[in-house]
Amino acid sequence: TVAPETGSRHRCSTCLRTAVSHTYLSSDAMVFLEEIDEEEPQQQQEQQQQQSLGDDDASSKVQIKKGFLESNTEPLYPAEGSPEGTVAPETHKAHQEHKLNQDLNKGMNRGAENNNNIERPPWYTKEWPKDCQYNAPGCQLDPLQASSHTSDVHRQMVRGDRWKEAMAPGVKSLRLSFAQVTDEDLAELVEHLKGNTDVTDIDISHNQIKDAGVQKLVGALAGGAAPNLKELRIYCNEFSDLGKVMLTQGLPVLRKKLEVVWDTPSWMKAKESANQN
Repeated sequence: TVAPETGSRHRCSTCLRTAVSHTYLSSDAMVFLEEIDEEEPQQQQEQQQQQSLGDDDASSKVQIKKGFLESNTEPLYPAEGSPEGTVAPETHKAHQEHKLNQDLNKGMNRGAENNNNIERPPWYTKEWPKDCQYNAPGCQLDPLQASSHTSDVHRQMVRGDRWKEAMAPGVKSLRLSFAQVTDEDLAELVEHLKGNTDVTDIDISHNQIKDAGVQKLVGALAGGAAPNLKELRIYCNEFSDLGKVMLTQGLPVLRKKLEVVWDTPSWMKAKESANQN
C-alpha cells in the first residue's frame, strides 16, 4: 500500500512549467512523482501573440499611406492660410522694441566693440549689457558735462519772478526759454514735475543745459513724472551727442506719446541763415 505523504506545487525556472510533486512512501522505498501542468505556458504564448497583433494594428493605423493628400477632398488649410503662420501685432511690436533697444545699446557703446581688442578680465560679466561702458574695461569713463551757476547773484537772477510763475501750481505751459537755466536748476524742476498732472508742454530751449541735466530730466520723465506732458522743447542748449542719444533714442522708448524737439526748428534755421546773408 502506497499513501501520499506530502504534496507541494512549484514552478520550474527553466521551462516555466508548474509541477505538482507528491512524495509517496512505500514499504520498500520512497517514490517521487511529478505532474506537469501544460496549460499555463500555452496561455502565456497566446497572450504574447495577442500583444504582437495589437502592436501591428496600432502601427498600421498610424502609418501614413502614399498619396493621401491627392485622395483628400478637403483642403489641408482654410482659405486664409495656416493659423500657425499668423503673428500677432503685439509680437511685431515687441520685436521692434527689442531691436530698438539693441540699436540703442550698440549706439551708446561705440568704441567698445570687441572690448577694443583688449583681453577681458576674469570679473567681466558676459550677460547683458554687453560691451557697456560700465562693464567693458576697454572704455574710458568720463564724467558727464554739467553746468552750474557762476555766482549766487546769477542763481537769484535765474530763479526770479519768471521762474516762480512757471513753478506755480496749476500751470500747464511751463515756459523757461532764454532764462539761462543750468543743470543745477533742473534738479528743482524735476522735483516740481514729479506727480504733476497739470503740465502739458515744457519749453526750456536756449539755455545752458548739458548732458548731466539731460540725464536728470530724461530719468524723471521716463520714471513717470509729468504723465500728461505732450511736448518738450529743449533745442539750442549745450548738450553733446550723448545728450542727443538720450533724448532721441532713450526717452521715446518709455514715453512714446511725448514729442521731443531737440533740434533747432527749420524756420529758425532759415531765419538765421537769412540774417547772415
